Amino acid sequence: MPGMAEQDIALKLTGRAATMPRQIPVPGPSVPATSAAGHHGLVARGLALCAVDALVTYTLGITIFAVAGPFFPISAPVLLVLFAIAALVSASLWERGLYSAPALLCTDVRFRVLAMGWLQGVGLALVVAYSLISLDAAAARSPILSDVAAVLRGAWLPAFFVSGFVGIATVRLVRCRWVRSATPPNRTVIVGAIEICEELLHHLRRRDGHPLNVIGIVRHVPLVDANPAADALTVGGLPVLGTLDTLLRMIREDQVDTVLVAVPWTEADAAKAVVRKLAMSPIDVYVIPDLDGVELSRRQASVVAGVPMLLASNRPLGEWQAIVKRAEDLVIASLVLLAAGPAMLMIALLVKCTSRGPALFRQRRLGFNNRIIEVYKFRSMYAHLADTDARQQTLRGDKRVTPLGAWLRRSSLDELPQLLNVLKGDMSVVGPRPHALQTTAGGLPLEDAVPVYPSRHRVKPGITGWAQVNGYRGALDSVDKIVHRVNHDLYYIENWSLLFDIKILWRTARLMVVDDNAF
Repeated sequence: MPGMAEQDIALKLTGRAATMPRQIPVPGPSVPATSAAGHHGLVARGLALCAVDALVTYTLGITIFAVAGPFFPISAPVLLVLFAIAALVSASLWERGLYSAPALLCTDVRFRVLAMGWLQGVGLALVVAYSLISLDAAAARSPILSDVAAVLRGAWLPAFFVSGFVGIATVRLVRCRWVRSATPPNRTVIVGAIEICEELLHHLRRRDGHPLNVIGIVRHVPLVDANPAADALTVGGLPVLGTLDTLLRMIREDQVDTVLVAVPWTEADAAKAVVRKLAMSPIDVYVIPDLDGVELSRRQASVVAGVPMLLASNRPLGEWQAIVKRAEDLVIASLVLLAAGPAMLMIALLVKCTSRGPALFRQRRLGFNNRIIEVYKFRSMYAHLADTDARQQTLRGDKRVTPLGAWLRRSSLDELPQLLNVLKGDMSVVGPRPHALQTTAGGLPLEDAVPVYPSRHRVKPGITGWAQVNGYRGALDSVDKIVHRVNHDLYYIENWSLLFDIKILWRTARLMVVDDNAF
C-alpha cells in the first residue's frame, strides 16, 4: 500500500539527513578530462560540422534563389549575401555551444537551441544588410549595395528561412543517428581504487561478448600524494576521467549509461557515499560484493561478464516505458491544449487587463537529471512583487497574489501553460512537481532537509503528481511536509505504470473543483 511504503521511507530519510552530502546542480556545459588525441578528435569533428552547416546553408540559399528569387543573375551580390548568412549562422551556432564537446557527444538534437541560433544568425545578417542599404549616400555611390537591395526582394527569402533551418536540422538528425550507431551501447565508467579497477578491467577483458563498453575510470577519493598509482593518467589503456564530480557532470550530459563501484570493503563509508550520490541519477549503478551496510531498495544480484554484482540503482523507466510515457504526454498535452486553447487565451487577456505585466510568468526550476528548466505559468502575482526564484514561499492570503491570481491558483488553472513545457519535452503531464531554485522547507534547502531529494529528478517533472493528489501541496513550512512529498514522489517513480498515471489524472480532475490545499 502507498501509505505503508511512504511511512517506511520516511523513517530512513530522516535518519540519514545528518550524514548525506549535498548535491548541487552545475548549470552549463562542461567537458570531462580526456586524452589529447580525443580532444583533437572532438575539435576536428566540431570544425567539420561547422563547415557542413555553412555549406548546407550556402547551397540551399543558391538553390532557393535560383527557383524562387527575383529576375536577377546569380552573381557577386547574391553570393555575398549568402556567404554572410552562412558565416553568421555558423558563428551563432558556435556561440550557443552547438560545436562544443557535450553537444558533439550528445545523441539528441537540441532543436530549440538550434532554432534560436539559426534565427540569430539569419536575423543578424539581414539587419546588417538592411542597415547598409538604408545609408542612402553610401548606396548611391556603391552599385553593389543597390544590387544587394535587389537580391533581398522577392519570395525566396522566407522560403530560404524555412528550408535552411530544415536543412541544418536534417544534418544533425543524420549525425545523431550516426553517433548512436557508431557508439557501442552501455557506456560504462568504473569508480573506485586504481588497483581494483585494474583487476576488474583485466577480468572483463578476458570475457568476450560482455555488454559493458568501459570508457574510463573515476577515482572515488581525491588525489593522494602518498599513492603514486593515484597520479596515473590511464589505467589499462583507459583514461582516468577525474573525480566523482566529473562523473556526475558526464551523467548530466548523457555520456554514461552504467557505473560500476569497485571500492575496497575496508572503505565501506566511502563506498556508501558514492552509491548514494550515484543512486540519484538516471543510470544503472552496480557495486562489487562485500559492501556491507549499504541501505538499498530493491536489491538485485546480477552476474555481468562473470562478475557477481549488486544492482544499487537502476533507470526508473526502461526504453519502452519511456516511449509509452512520452507518447502519453504528447497525446494528452495536445488534446488538452486543443480543448482549453480558447479558455487559455481568455485567461491571458484577463491577466493582462486586471494587472500590469506579462500574461505568462517564467520560473527556473530543477528538472530531469538535475537540469535547470524554465517553467511557464499564468502570472498570479503583481509583476513588481513576483519572486522568480521562490525565496519567499506563497502563503494563504498572500498580499502579492492578485484577486484573479488567487482564483487561478485555487483552481490550478495557472498551471495550464505547462502543457507547452510538456510538448517541449521539459516536463511530463504526471510526475514529481518541480521546485524553484531557492525553495526551502522549514528554512532548510531541500537537499539538506531530505538528502535523497535529487532522486526525484530521475524522471521528468510533472504538472500533477502522486504527492499532489494525496494532499501534499502548498507551502513547505516544515521539514515533515517535504519528507512526505518526496516519499510519495519516490513511490510513484518506483511503481510507474500507465494505469497509475490515469488514476492520478482522474484524481487531479476531481481536485480542480475542490482542493483545500490549493491557494
